[in-house]
Amino acid sequence: MTAFALTGPQRAFAEQVRSMAAEKLRPIAEAGPPHPIGSLAFDGVRVDRAELLGEPDRGFRVAMRTLDLFRPSVGAFAVGMAQSALDAAVRHAGTRTAFGGPLKDQQAVSHLLAEMATRTEAARLLVYAAAAAYDAGEEGITSRSAMAKLFATEAAQFVVDAAVQIHGARALRQGHLLEHLYREVRAPRIYEGASEVQRSIIARELYRAV
Repeated sequence: MTAFALTGPQRAFAEQVRSMAAEKLRPIAEAGPPHPIGSLAFDGVRVDRAELLGEPDRGFRVAMRTLDLFRPSVGAFAVGMAQSALDAAVRHAGTRTAFGGPLKDQQAVSHLLAEMATRTEAARLLVYAAAAAYDAGEEGITSRSAMAKLFATEAAQFVVDAAVQIHGARALRQGHLLEHLYREVRAPRIYEGASEVQRSIIARELYRAV
């Protein structure tokens, strides 16, 4: 785990942040809901110089580089949710009978499934491309990571919502796969930078190349 801390309110934010490897730190965990997005509280924890990452008071740069890695990871998480929802929708539409035949034979449903599949595959390729660029140390990774995260999380939101629509009310029953995905798919559009932040980053990076 990597932790970031402010070291002085009198200086600009980007110059206050320190980063530290927190494996040896002893945090006191706050009680919270049983959700993967939780919180930790550090009470009187000493950080030795050997545990600092990078230069003192230059942790903001480390944080930004870390996001270039984490954003495609969030995108991959979103692609997984989209694929699960798509698979469920394909199975349901292929076996559910309505209006005298399989649901998949309804043009509105088949076109929606096609759109879901296309967005899922496009998101997957963007994530793969951003991850490969990061591993290769290519330029422009900040923009490509933001694109992967933005498109994949927005696509997952669409695909899960569409899968619920195809299933109907049964998908809203507690314990149903889509009921779970519908709750979980919203958060990735917020953490590691909300969708609006990703669009701002992409636009900013466009003008850096000019």
